[in-house]
Amino acid sequence: MRIVSLAPSITETLFAMGLGEKVVGVTSFCHFPSAVNTIQKVGGYSDANLEQIVTLKPDLVILQWEHEKQRNFLDRYGIHTLSVDYSSVEAICHSFITIGKKCGVLQQADSLAQQLAPLVQSLGSTSKRPKIMVCVGRGSAQANSVQSVYAASKGTFYNNVIEAAGGINALQDSLPHYPKLSQEGIITLAPDIVIDIASAMGEQTCARLIADWSSLTILPAVSQKQVFCIDGDYATIPGPRLINLLQDIQEIVERANN
Repeated sequence: MRIVSLAPSITETLFAMGLGEKVVGVTSFCHFPSAVNTIQKVGGYSDANLEQIVTLKPDLVILQWEHEKQRNFLDRYGIHTLSVDYSSVEAICHSFITIGKKCGVLQQADSLAQQLAPLVQSLGSTSKRPKIMVCVGRGSAQANSVQSVYAASKGTFYNNVIEAAGGINALQDSLPHYPKLSQEGIITLAPDIVIDIASAMGEQTCARLIADWSSLTILPAVSQKQVFCIDGDYATIPGPRLINLLQDIQEIVERANN
């Protein structure tokens, strides 16, 4: 089987299932594991070179539900596609099984899904858990200041990770998934912990991202020095390495509670 992957999360899933040798095309954003760097790049997440994919003569192209244009194009050329959903941890685990069935590695897929089981287990009462705001972008850049952020809502996979780590999402709305919050909106949420995801914010360093919050002393997270940053590339990829993100946020919650 010759497989093309159109998302980093899908690529990491395929390699985690032992299917790396069957992958003949990946996006330019796929960098893990290192073996991916020797595989043909077929463009970006939303602007893949579809003609190039056709020339690779894949038996299967795995893409995400939002790749409707790509799916329709490939269907016209008789290329089999498989659409998966990585919007929540439950959906991610279901996608593991879907890919495993299609590629004949169901046992490996089930094992992979079990590794993420802690992310979907209920922790019971939320009454004494810290409110956490996870930021995946800045709306406007200004030195030593945070004017606005894009925060992860309850409708994202980050919500599962926050709850499994012992916190509660400060942003309880489910839609939009990553709303832009002004300073007033951030203050209204009053998070106990703020976490910046550096890999979603370009070339900004964690030190710079954390320092930018210093002027918002009205926030509990800032006044109590509970602003943190995660710079691992896995922090934006909803795949097998979500367990790494869980460990990071668990450590943050433990530090905040001590």
